[in-house]
Amino acid sequence: MPTADLIFKNADVIIVDGKQPKADFVAIKGDKILFTGSKDFLNDFTGPNTRFIDCAGKTLLPGFNDAHCHVYSLLRKLTGIDLGAPEIKSINDIQSAIKAKTAKTPPGEWITGTDYNEFYLAEKRHPTRWEIDAVSPDNPVMITHRSLHGCVLNSKALALAGITTETPEMPGTMIDRDVNRGGEPNGFLAEMVGYLREHVMPPISEQGIESRYQTGKRTISCARFNLASGCYLCQ
Repeated sequence: MPTADLIFKNADVIIVDGKQPKADFVAIKGDKILFTGSKDFLNDFTGPNTRFIDCAGKTLLPGFNDAHCHVYSLLRKLTGIDLGAPEIKSINDIQSAIKAKTAKTPPGEWITGTDYNEFYLAEKRHPTRWEIDAVSPDNPVMITHRSLHGCVLNSKALALAGITTETPEMPGTMIDRDVNRGGEPNGFLAEMVGYLREHVMPPISEQGIESRYQTGKRTISCARFNLASGCYLCQ
């Protein structure tokens, strides 16, 4: 019988198995669970190089992945500009992507981008409204941070949202301001994405939902196939 590299002993192991709901120890070999069971079998899996972790009666649970999807966020993402790493490396890259989208978008129509992350940008900071204005002055633009806890609006979008130097911050939100411009908002807003989508941006039309839904089905189906068989169609 193979011996374990690592044993969690003296544990209240919850196995989530109707036939054997609990155990006293877990034996590990490499990156696999070798055995779970009663302490009466502990010595059977103990070798000269076995390492022990004494759980002192504490609960041990199986690991799990919480696989889920925010459907509306996915639909918005599929029709917005992907500003995520590693393709986007700088604010100039963000500007180039917005400029390309603007060229295909009628003036006045909203442009959105998703998943930018300042930690992966060369400048190590958020873009500003003026940097977005430079490439898209006639369209309202909102780009959302990877966390969805922040976003950047250009001047057109800020005007539609009614955000000015005098605008107070709603509880739990933050309007970043440029002290060198008399406290004028620089475009970065914290904890306001939901408010802007609900109260400022136009709702997604039924036709838009259907279009996004069909795109989403193709994306998810290909992603599932990719996981199963190494499909590279979406790369």
